[in-house]
Amino acid sequence: MIMKKTLVAMAAAVLVCAPAKAQRTDFQNTPRIEISGHAEEKVQPDTFEITVAFGETKEFFGKQNIERLEQQIVDVLKKNGIDIKKDVKVQSTSNSTDNGKTVLIKKRISFKTGSYGEFYSIAKALDFKGIERVYISSAKYSREDEVKARLRSQALADAKKSAQQTLSGTGDSVGRILYISAGRAYVQARIVGTGVTLYSAKATVNDMAERYESFEQSDDITITFDLQASFEIIQSAQSGK
Repeated sequence: MIMKKTLVAMAAAVLVCAPAKAQRTDFQNTPRIEISGHAEEKVQPDTFEITVAFGETKEFFGKQNIERLEQQIVDVLKKNGIDIKKDVKVQSTSNSTDNGKTVLIKKRISFKTGSYGEFYSIAKALDFKGIERVYISSAKYSREDEVKARLRSQALADAKKSAQQTLSGTGDSVGRILYISAGRAYVQARIVGTGVTLYSAKATVNDMAERYESFEQSDDITITFDLQASFEIIQSAQSGK
C-alpha cells in the first residue's frame, strides 16, 4: 500500500514537472526582439535642503564672534518660520588659525524649506558679514515614487513601440512580453548647488541686487526611467517558411 502511494506521488510529480520543462524549452526557442524603453518627466521640487556656511573673519575677530553670528542666523530663520530645535542641523564645525595666533571658528548648518521662494527670502536676509555661502544642497519631490511607477509603464510602452517600428515592413508583429529587466530610475536636479557667495568686500548694493535677480526660480527635477524588455516575435506565414 505504501509502495502504491509512492508510485502515484512520483507519477504526479512527473506530470507537474513535464509541462514546466516544456514551457522553459518553448521560451528559449521563441523568436524574440530585445529592445530598450525610456520615459522621463519633469516635476517641481517641493522639498529643499539649504546649507549655510559661516564663520568668524580675521577683520571682524573680537567684534563679530561665532556666538553673535549664530544668533543673527537664528533670528533670520525664526522670522522665516524655521523651527531651530527641530529643523536645523549642524553639519560641521572647524577651526582655522591666522599666523598661529588667532583661532577662527567655521560652521556649516542645514535646514529644509518647502519652496524655492523660501530659500530666496532666507538667502537675501542672510546677507551680512560672516556668512560665506547659502545654497541648495538637495532638492526632492515628495511623490517621487508615484512618478517612477508611472514612468516604468511609459518606458515599457516605449519599448513596445520601438519593437513595432523595428519589425515594420517585415510582416512580423510584436507578441507577448517575455521578460522585463528591473530598470533604473534617475533623478537629476540641476538646481542643486544654486546659491551665492554673500557679502563680498567688493560688492556694491546694486551688485547684490543683480545677483539675487539672476536666481533661476523655475528649475525642475527631471526623473527618467530606463529598462530593457524582450517581446515575442509573431512571425508571418511568409517569414515562417
